[in-house]
Amino acid sequence: MKTLKGLKNKQKLLEIKGRFMSVDTRPLDSKHRITLNGKWQKTIMSKMKIDSYQIFVGEQGDILLRPAVSIPSNEAWVYQNPEVIGKVRKGLQEAGEGKIEKVDNLEDFLDNL
Repeated sequence: MKTLKGLKNKQKLLEIKGRFMSVDTRPLDSKHRITLNGKWQKTIMSKMKIDSYQIFVGEQGDILLRPAVSIPSNEAWVYQNPEVIGKVRKGLQEAGEGKIEKVDNLEDFLDNL
């Protein structure tokens, strides 16, 4: 079997570990495309708001499609700052645990942060 070792020189290699199951076999259409439809796709789409897929190619030619979502560029700073995203996640966890406070005057509350 031919391998894609030539990719090492052109692309950054990632170590992706995981367990996979075979869910479907899709034929290529006349333009050599594969459509992602069927029951498993509907299941994924009902659980996530997917707008794209990351495509990974293994050295042996295996293809991994990872569902992805885009975020607006003006919100990307939250995810790029570990301190901020940590505080957001902590706040969401606390809210989920019912640790909330009612604020009568939002302007005063924000001024006192």
